[in-house]
Amino acid sequence: MGSIPKLPKEQVWDRHAIKAAITRKGKNLTQLAESYDVAPQTVRNALDKPSKIGEIIISEFIGIPLHILFPERWTENNKRIYPRVAKRQRGAQ
Repeated sequence: MGSIPKLPKEQVWDRHAIKAAITRKGKNLTQLAESYDVAPQTVRNALDKPSKIGEIIISEFIGIPLHILFPERWTENNKRIYPRVAKRQRGAQ
């Protein structure tokens, strides 16, 4: 028989988990955008690609720090990570 895969010890925040957390708090992506007076696409984009305003709105709404929800985009000090700058800095070393 096959073995049951072990679940990760910490929450993995992929686009589906983030969307589910928003839904559990009683809103969908469009309603969330409307409550912050931004275009719905601003919030939707944050699930797949960098969208500073969308990421901040999602983080604030579900109460999870930016660096946990989007670790490849934010540092623990809430500083934005810009991929092109990071690549240039790595290339210069």
